[in-house]
Amino acid sequence: MNPRRPPRFAIRLLDLFLPEESRDVVIGDITESWEQMDATRPVAAYLQVWRETAAALLSLQILPANVAAFVPTFRESRVQSFLSDIRHAVRVLSRAPGFTVLCIATLALAIGATTALFSVANPLLLNAVPYPRGDRLVVVNERAPDGSSMNVGYLTYADLRRDARSLRHSAAVGTWQPTIFGEQDAERLDGLRVTWEYFKTLGVRPALGRDFLEDDDVPDRQNVVILSHGLWTRRFAADPAIIGRTIDLGGANPVVIGVMPAAFEDVLAPTAQLWRALGYRSEGPACRSCRHLKMAGRLADGVTEVEASRELSALMRRVAGEHPTVYRGDGVVVERLQDRVTANTRAIFVAILGAMALLLLIAVANVVNLQLARAARREEEFAVRAALGAGRARIAGQLFAEALVIAVAGGVAGVVVAALALPSLVSRLPASLPRVASVRLDWQVLAVVAGIVLLVAIVTGMVPAFKAGRRQLFEAIRAGGRSADVPHHRTRAGIVVAEVALAMMLLVGASLLGRSLVRLLSVDMGFDPSNLITMEVQATGPSYALPELVLGNHDRIRAAVRAVPGVEEVGLTSQLPLGGNFDRYGIRDRDAIAPEESAGDADRYTVSWDYMRAMRIPVLRGRSFTEAEARDSAARVAIVSDALSRRMWPAGDALGKYISVGGSTPQRYFEIIGVAANARHTGLDETVTQQVYMPERQWRWVEDVMVLVVRVRGDASSHLSAVREAVRSVDALQPITKIATMDQVVARSTGQRRLGLMLFGAFGAMALVLAGAGIYGVLAGAVTERTREFGVRAALGATPVSIVGLVLRQGAALAAVGLVIGAAGAVGLSRYLRSLLFGVEATDPVAIVGGGLVIVAVALAACVVPARRATSVDPATALK
Repeated sequence: MNPRRPPRFAIRLLDLFLPEESRDVVIGDITESWEQMDATRPVAAYLQVWRETAAALLSLQILPANVAAFVPTFRESRVQSFLSDIRHAVRVLSRAPGFTVLCIATLALAIGATTALFSVANPLLLNAVPYPRGDRLVVVNERAPDGSSMNVGYLTYADLRRDARSLRHSAAVGTWQPTIFGEQDAERLDGLRVTWEYFKTLGVRPALGRDFLEDDDVPDRQNVVILSHGLWTRRFAADPAIIGRTIDLGGANPVVIGVMPAAFEDVLAPTAQLWRALGYRSEGPACRSCRHLKMAGRLADGVTEVEASRELSALMRRVAGEHPTVYRGDGVVVERLQDRVTANTRAIFVAILGAMALLLLIAVANVVNLQLARAARREEEFAVRAALGAGRARIAGQLFAEALVIAVAGGVAGVVVAALALPSLVSRLPASLPRVASVRLDWQVLAVVAGIVLLVAIVTGMVPAFKAGRRQLFEAIRAGGRSADVPHHRTRAGIVVAEVALAMMLLVGASLLGRSLVRLLSVDMGFDPSNLITMEVQATGPSYALPELVLGNHDRIRAAVRAVPGVEEVGLTSQLPLGGNFDRYGIRDRDAIAPEESAGDADRYTVSWDYMRAMRIPVLRGRSFTEAEARDSAARVAIVSDALSRRMWPAGDALGKYISVGGSTPQRYFEIIGVAANARHTGLDETVTQQVYMPERQWRWVEDVMVLVVRVRGDASSHLSAVREAVRSVDALQPITKIATMDQVVARSTGQRRLGLMLFGAFGAMALVLAGAGIYGVLAGAVTERTREFGVRAALGATPVSIVGLVLRQGAALAAVGLVIGAAGAVGLSRYLRSLLFGVEATDPVAIVGGGLVIVAVALAACVVPARRATSVDPATALK
């Protein structure tokens, strides 16, 4: 701090807004008091100056005696003056079309990207639970031994619901995928089976018909369904007489009792199209270890999440004491539904919104730089205006009007850009994201855009306004626009340094995400996804009422597909790795003495005997299934993953051991005949889960929906049509869904990381262009203003190489300072990307050095044209 000079910004404010007759007196008094202050107390000195500055500015607010008379005067003087400034700004900007178009295009790109991303983030992140008092909704999960959360069984839900006082309503939810038949083709639907309080818990009700009643949610009486508005419109032509009618779901003919509102979205199952009563009961034998349900609840009034967690955990420990062979007594996890819905998207969208903010800052900085360059060329104009009586505030108002016109035009163009880009962006969003259908340009988004436009106008207008009039009137007129204002160039250079630093941060972030994705795709998946086709096939309806008929259909499908040219292997499985299926069951050793000797949950696969071979899942120890075992329902054999084997028998071998899968009466045990490699089931970046495989004929029921996996020679996509037709040749009425190559399944599982990489890369590229343009603008302006200097240098014998070096050094200095600041900022900012990184550190030197090299290359390219222009200066012309 200079002890003899007050803060420059405070003096600028007073210089700009105070009337001329009082300006010198007030500034003189503040300067005098500043010089008398104790220099050893800089903070107190600064505060005193700002207090006096604020008092001086507040003194301008002179309230008139007659407010009513003041209003028309204000309207006439202020509003008319403002409109006059706007009209003049439009005329002035129209005379500089290159400058105007460049500023508007820069803002349009940044505001367009901001608008499009906020349109996505608003429903997916900020308003992810669109229900009344959505902040009171929670998800209740059983706590796993490692502290993570897992689903609950129906009996667990029933015990908690019966005794909990912290929940006003609660519901259990299970997945359901029926097939609907009718006049149109058979169609596989996504649905939910729910307990009767489900919609009451969410706080919604059907738009047509009625909600579930408690009497609907009992065995043999749960044959009622509620339709989504979309399904009602698409399959039933929005017929209001649908209420009370039955629909054909392939053997089950439930009665339609309601239709949900068109705006309703089920965030627990975004693709759900119909809901059916669960119809479970607590009486009689039931499976406590079958944790296949989700539990949602609405907190009672005045109850917090912590209080609910404390009460429900106590209840869970009591239940564990009553059933020690099933539970460990670890309590429950109570989580806000908002947090659960956004758990997988929060990190990526927060990072993307941060990148968006950086890009917007770079764009604003670039426009400010352009405004400063133009203001420097107009200093003589401003000096003449001042000489003719225009005050500093009047000149500042004109500059603000010009900035406002540019910002509004950029905002309108940005909204158009967002409207054009939004459909393409939505199509690239992962299908698993909730509320994707709600992404649109609505009034909330437009309100945010309006706020951004106003802020941009203030920043881009006030910075040049502070600079305008800085130089004395006589000096500006005498210079004739030829002299260089050193502080002015320092400001522009500082802005370019900031642009380079921000661009560096974006490039490092994109590089980290790119390297992370490469590492992620190189992990051992436990299977070979190449040349593999997958599709869901189904055998449902009266033709497949018996399990033998379903199994016969599966055999015919495999035989038909195996006959297709180019097919090498065919298999069937109840669920697919990375396919979004989570069918888990408790695993227990037959010889276990204590419940802690169980292996916890495992992904349960019922498969055909040739599935392991088709997926190329290696069997590490033991053997795979034989065709004879697959046809013998009494064989009772299983293959477990290496992770399950090591957990249950860390000191021994799993081969020959007997395990139970889920609960049943009487308990059935399977002999382990093989140990297979760990398959990545939930995600490539997730912890390796446990798997258990068993032949489909040996499971307690026959799966009517199976995933067909087909290994082919050559490109898998070229065989899709032939394989689909082979399946249809078996039964053309049965639906075939989720047709994809396994490579596409893997790509979908990494969709959010790919989205982050795409957006960070796009932002980085735009930031790079803007930073390069900023460097070019500063150097081009410097070369223009130093034309006489370069002419003198050339006349005194300076070579073109030395002049080029002079310009390059100036550009390199700007880039170097920006790189250093940007590298430090990137290291700090990349720590927020940790949750999105895989196998790469946030301080990865390759990413930082790579980003720096790209910045250097762009900076050098931006220096080329100004450097060549400097060497082309004719000494004689310059000296004239």
